[in-house]
Amino acid sequence: MKVFLPSFVVSFLLLLSIIAAGSIRLTITQNSYFSSDQVMTLWGSLEVEDIEALAAYNDSRLIEFKQSWSKKSLNDTDWEICNMLLKRYYKNFQNHARNLIEKVLIKGAVLFQCWVGCSSSIDDIKDFTYKVALDGEDLVSINAGDGVWVVGNSPYSQDAQRLMQRDNVTRKSLIDVLKHQCHLIALSYLTAGKEAYSRKIKPQVRITKKLDTSGTEVICMVTGFYPKPINVSLWKENKMEKVLSTMTLPNGDGTYQITVSSNVNSVDQQSVYCQVEHSSLNEPLIVHLDEIHHALIGLVVGITVAVIVCVIGLACFVKLYKKHRRYTPIIGLTMDRLSWRRDW
Repeated sequence: MKVFLPSFVVSFLLLLSIIAAGSIRLTITQNSYFSSDQVMTLWGSLEVEDIEALAAYNDSRLIEFKQSWSKKSLNDTDWEICNMLLKRYYKNFQNHARNLIEKVLIKGAVLFQCWVGCSSSIDDIKDFTYKVALDGEDLVSINAGDGVWVVGNSPYSQDAQRLMQRDNVTRKSLIDVLKHQCHLIALSYLTAGKEAYSRKIKPQVRITKKLDTSGTEVICMVTGFYPKPINVSLWKENKMEKVLSTMTLPNGDGTYQITVSSNVNSVDQQSVYCQVEHSSLNEPLIVHLDEIHHALIGLVVGITVAVIVCVIGLACFVKLYKKHRRYTPIIGLTMDRLSWRRDW
C-alpha cells in the first residue's frame, strides 16, 4: 500500500535531512577550446566538495560516472535525460561563444573556461555563481542573487558584459540553472558519497633546514591530509615568519600536500617550529626543528648500536661454530686410533 504525504510534510522532512547532513559545495567546470576555424573541443567535470563525481569529454559528450556513488538514486532514464540536456547546453554554448568571438573581434584560437558553483544550502544563494574566463583571464560572471553580469579583468570584458546583459533569455536561463538544477543536484549528493567527502585524515609533518649563502632556509612539508583546507605557518621565538608557500596539491591517494619555507638569519633549533591547523586535529599540531634533529640523532645512534651488536653476535657465533667443528687430520693415524675415535 502506498502512503502519500502532504507536500508541507515532505518539505519539512527534506529540511530536517538537510540540517542533519550539513551543507556541501558543488563545483562544475567546463573547458572549451576553439581552434582558429572555430571547431570546439571540450571537457568538463563535476566535483562534490573536492571529489570528482562526474566527467564529460569531447569524444562522447556523455556523462561518465567517476565514483561508485556518482549515479545516486537516478535511474537510467533520468540519466538519459541529463545527457540530452547536456548536449543541448553544449550546442547553445557553442553558438553563444562563436557569436561572442565574432562580435567582440577575438582573433585566433581561444580557450573558454566556465565555472559553476552552488551548494545544498539555499542560504548561500549569492554564492551560486556562473563565471566565464577567456585564455586564463576573468571575462564575466553572474550570481543568482543579483542576476546581472559583472565584468572581469580581460581586455574583452566590457564588450562581453554589454553583449551578454542584453541577452535576457540566456541570463534568466542561467539564473534558473543556478537556483534550481544546480541546487537540486547538490541536495541529492548530501547523502550519496558522504562517507568519501566527510572523512578526515590527519596530516604528516616534517620540518628541515638547509644552509645557503643568504642564511638558513627552514622548510615545513605537510602531506597526507584530507579535506583540502589547511593552515601551515612557521614560527621563530613565538613570532610568525613570512613564508613562501606552494599551492595545496593532490596526492595520488586522494589526500593533499603543501610545503612552506622561510629564510632566517640564524637558527636556534629549539625556537623554530611549524604549526599546522586542520579540521582533523583537535588542536594545532606543532613540530619543532630540534625534535626532528634529536629524532635523526636517535635514529643514527640506534642503527649504529644495532650494527655493533650484530657484528659482535656474528663473531661469537663463528667462534663457537669453529670450536664444535674442530677435528684431527687422519694423515698419519693408525687404524686402531681411527676405530677408537669412531667408537668415542
